[in-house]
Amino acid sequence: MPLQRAMVRRIGLVLAGTVLAALTLPLLVPMWQREDGRTFCYPFLGPVERFNPDLSGSLLARARAHEDAHAAQCRRDGAVWHFVRRLAPSQRLMAEAEAYCAEATFAVANGGQARLEYARVQDELREAGWFHRFSSDVLADALASRCPQLAATAAREEAEWRAARARRRD
Repeated sequence: MPLQRAMVRRIGLVLAGTVLAALTLPLLVPMWQREDGRTFCYPFLGPVERFNPDLSGSLLARARAHEDAHAAQCRRDGAVWHFVRRLAPSQRLMAEAEAYCAEATFAVANGGQARLEYARVQDELREAGWFHRFSSDVLADALASRCPQLAATAAREEAEWRAARARRRD
């Protein structure tokens, strides 16, 4: 019996150490080279945001808007669902589309053109490794579903820009 308790205690200790390492290591390791920021969603603690230390000014503000959207998702969905949702590529796409929408909306609110910001975040989604198997139409539809107003404004601005460009050529 004492041998069994010792074994259970050791397994519990190893499990607790593994969980602790899994929760704290992401906070201690340096940022990934191609990432501007990352949001970790922990049970009980909630969202923790990390940003690339090389960012400043408007780039940091955009990254903050994007990660703030993920933090809101963490608070809304809870840590477990937030984690599970990101395992399925289609659910991850919806989460990222929502965050990119927040980023583009922030940029437009601070003087950016909707057509350019919307196109930029569409390109970002296209370049994301998780979404290579999705067609451009599926990515565009996901972004438009999360940001219908921005999509409509971007389409209108694009049509106006093309019409003005066509008039200049004539």
